[in-house]
This record gives sequence, C-alpha cells and structure tokens, in this order.
Amino acid sequence: MQVSRGPKLTIEAPPGQVSQQREKKTSHTRLILLVVFLCVAAGTYFFFNKHEKKEAKPKRSAVVTLAEATVRDVPEQIHSIGNVVPLQQVSVKPRIGGRVVNVHFTEGQLVKKRDLLFTIDPRPSRAALMQAQSDVEKQEAMVAQAKAAIIKDEAATEQVKATLKRDVALAKQAERDAQRFEFLANAGAVSQMDRETRETRMESTNATVEAGQANIANAQAQVTVDRANLKNAYAQLEAAKANLQNAKIQMGFTTVNAPIDGRTGHILVLKGNVVRADEDILTTIVQTAPIYVELSVPQEQFRKVQECADKGVLSVRATRSNGQVLATDGKVTFIDNTVDNTTGTVKLKAIFDNKDKALWPSQYVDVVMNLDSIRNAVVVPTQAVQTGQKGQYIWIVHPDKTAHMVPIKVGPAIDGVTAILSGVKAGDQVVTDGQIQLAEGTKVKVTEPVP
Repeated sequence: MQVSRGPKLTIEAPPGQVSQQREKKTSHTRLILLVVFLCVAAGTYFFFNKHEKKEAKPKRSAVVTLAEATVRDVPEQIHSIGNVVPLQQVSVKPRIGGRVVNVHFTEGQLVKKRDLLFTIDPRPSRAALMQAQSDVEKQEAMVAQAKAAIIKDEAATEQVKATLKRDVALAKQAERDAQRFEFLANAGAVSQMDRETRETRMESTNATVEAGQANIANAQAQVTVDRANLKNAYAQLEAAKANLQNAKIQMGFTTVNAPIDGRTGHILVLKGNVVRADEDILTTIVQTAPIYVELSVPQEQFRKVQECADKGVLSVRATRSNGQVLATDGKVTFIDNTVDNTTGTVKLKAIFDNKDKALWPSQYVDVVMNLDSIRNAVVVPTQAVQTGQKGQYIWIVHPDKTAHMVPIKVGPAIDGVTAILSGVKAGDQVVTDGQIQLAEGTKVKVTEPVP
C-alpha cells in the first residue's frame, strides 16, 4: 500500500530566535579559546619553573691535573734554524790537458790530503821534460866553453903584455943608442951609416911597441866579448833551467791529488776521456770534520749573544726536528759585522768537531744556543702555560680547590718546563690538564696525570 507524500514544508524561525543562536555559538568559541590560552600559560609556567630548578642545582667540579711550581736554574736559550756548511769544499780540476788513463778512488770515499785521485797521460809531459833536461845540459856546455874562451884570451892578453914590456925595453935601448950614435956621428967618431942604422932600429922598436899596445887592446876587447858570451850563456842556462823546472811541474800535474782531507763526490770524468786544463771538473771534495753550522739570531738578542761569546760561556747544540741530538760541542767562531736589513738578523757560524759524521753538508738542523742561566727561577710544566687575547696566563688552584686565572710573564723553556718571571711563586699548584673546563672560581677535582 503506497502512501503518497505531500510537499515538504519549511518553517523559518523568527528573527529574534536566530540572533540568540548566533550569540550562543560565539560564546562557546570564546570559552574554548580561553581554555587553550590557560593551558598554554600553565605549560609555560611549569617549563620555566623546572628549568630554574635545574639551574639552581650545584655545578659539577672540573676534573684537572695539577703540578707544583718548583725552583731550578734555567739556562737562557735561543732557538734557530741552521744550515750545515763544509769547512772547505773543492772542485778538483786538472792543471794540464790530456787523456785520463786511471782513476784511483771510488765515489764517496774518504781521502786524505795528497792522496792520488787521477792520472793523466804522462807521455807528452815526459818528452817535454827530457827535452828541457837536454837544453840545460847544452847550455851548461856553452857556459863551460865561454869560460874556457875567457881563460884562453886572458892568457893571450898576459902574453901580449909581456911581449910589449920587452918591446918597450928594446925601444928605450934603441932610442939611447940612436942618441949616442948621433953624438958620435956629429963628432966624427962613427959613420953616418951607423947613425942611420941606429935611428932605423929605434923607429922599428917604437913601431913594435905601438903594435904591442894595439894587440893588448885587441886581447882585452876579446876578453870583454868572452865575458859577454859567458853572461849570455849563463842567461841561456837559467832559461833552460826554468824550462826544466816548468817541465817537471807539468810532469807533476799528470797526477791529480786530493788538495784537502774530505769525502769525494761523483766521478765526473771517467777513464779514457780527454780533459781540458783548469776547465773540466773531475770530482768534488768536501771536508766534513770539523764542519760549520750557519745560523741567524734576531738583532734584539744579538747583544746578549755577543756578551756571552766574549765571556766564553756561549755553547751551541744541533738537533733534528724531532729533538734527536746530533752534536753538542759547537763553538761560535764567526759573527757577521752587519745586520741583514731584510730579515733583521745577524749571521753566525758555529764549528763542530763532527767526528761521528752526524752533521752532513747542506743539512738543515735545529740549533739551540745556551746563554747565561737564570738562577733559582720558578718553573712550571710548559703545558700549564696558556695564551689568551690579553697575553699568557696560568690557572692556579687555591687550597679551597677553586681555580683562578693569573697573568704571567714567561722566560726561557727547557726540558719540558718554562721559567715564570712573574705571577707564580714556588709551591703554587698549577693546572696542567683540563684548562678548557675552567672559569674564574670553578671548583676542581684533582686527578693523577696519565702516564
């Protein structure tokens, strides 16, 4: 059975009733917002109240390691980087040209001065030496010949002088005879012929005397020539001897010897090669004992270095970068006379015995120069010294176990400790580990250092 439905009817509420419904809905929303706000406010209150309670709890003590400041003598030191320099370094070159016929050493060998290193073909030099010896012998013969000529001509001169002396006597006798016969002839005692004969004899003897005088002059001139020849022969002999000496020297240059004690480098010219005089380098030799270390010190510290050097208390130690000691017996032997304008440093040289060959040429080493010592200095472990924006400081723990920051002035450091010039006294407990946890007045808990 079907029931027919009629049209739906819509009944509208009066205007006043609708307004009341809207106001009721708005009040409900406001109530919800108020509840939410109160919940948020309560949560915020409880959160901050809980945080404040946590902050009010006592802080935990900082765990630190302590060390006691002690007293000891601390040497003042200057640290620098040094370069090892050989005392002598020689490039060995040949003094004559020729072919290398033998090498008498191995690379890197320790050699002594005058040890034989190379031999250059000696045959040309030997031939020149023999020729020079022959020239000397020839010139010695020329000298002997010149001496003999002088002796001969001097004897001839003496003979001419003796003859002249006799002729002069005969001439005088002939002159007297001529004068006597002239008187007798005038008196008629002798003939005119006898007179003329005596005059002729006188003229003849005078001519003989003049000839004898000329012969003496010639003989003396010959002796002078002979003496000049002897002088020339001596000069030629000296020149020949000089050539002989030069030939001997050149012969000596065929063997190349070590000019110094030291260690050889690479063999740069092998056997069979031809070398040029004073040009080709055969090898190098460096002296390794003793040896220099060159270093530089700041100009601000130079005066102290100079004073200690004058007192003889300046010592130098060379180490590797890892702290391994290489040599401890260094002595400053050279101080430069000017300051390097580009670096503001003064160059020094220290010499080491280097008997164990620990220092090697061109090696870089750490250099420590020991100056005067600071007597009875307060020292702390170096790790206790901290650096901040206002300078260096140390944390000191008082008897009440609170930490306090103390500004300090530091001195030299050695063997893991640093001298404190001001700010710390002997017996103070300084923090060596755990500084990062500390603030002024922080309570600390002391632990033993980790071995």
